[in-house]
Amino acid sequence: MFPERMAGDIFGPALLRAFGSVYSSSHVKNYFAVYELCMDKFVCQIFSIIVYGRNKNWNEVEDKFNIVFPDDYKQIIDMYGSGAVNHFLWIYSPFSSNTNLNLMNKFYELKISYEYMKNNFPEKFPLEFYNGKRGIFPWGITDNGDELYWNFTDNTAEILIYESRYSNMQKYDDDLSGFLVNLLSKKISCDIFPDDFIVNDNYFISID
Repeated sequence: MFPERMAGDIFGPALLRAFGSVYSSSHVKNYFAVYELCMDKFVCQIFSIIVYGRNKNWNEVEDKFNIVFPDDYKQIIDMYGSGAVNHFLWIYSPFSSNTNLNLMNKFYELKISYEYMKNNFPEKFPLEFYNGKRGIFPWGITDNGDELYWNFTDNTAEILIYESRYSNMQKYDDDLSGFLVNLLSKKISCDIFPDDFIVNDNYFISID
């Protein structure tokens, strides 16, 4: 297929396809893939996204939150907008017209909820919500109500998965694209997610 040929021409042999397809709101099917680049040893993993990009005013959003979002997240949103992996894992966008998927709307909503729990149970909630410098910042949610965050520290932004009602938490030392690649290719697991979340032909539903 064309994505494999292009990635092969530029990056070397494509060894892994984690996603099969992406559906836009008009139900037009476009193919994309996640590739693992190998030479003598593991070098990197990338998304090869074969769709038209969307121009977004990231500077305005980042200024509002005093944050610099990870590049891979901005690239995913520029290409796809908000939507869901396998109709289960939903990714927020600051540009979404859907209030349930709008990053700005969800940031303030989840901030109120988290800080209420932290104030009442400080020993169970040691992390701060994002304060303009560091802390947890939401990037998605699941159909089960699990909340998906970055945890920004001085130099890194790890991935955190909070089970619904904050009953459990798992963390991953990875960026968003790496987390999705490794999760969907079953190199890592998340006990919080259901066993049938990952399918043979993983896909992304874009609703923007």
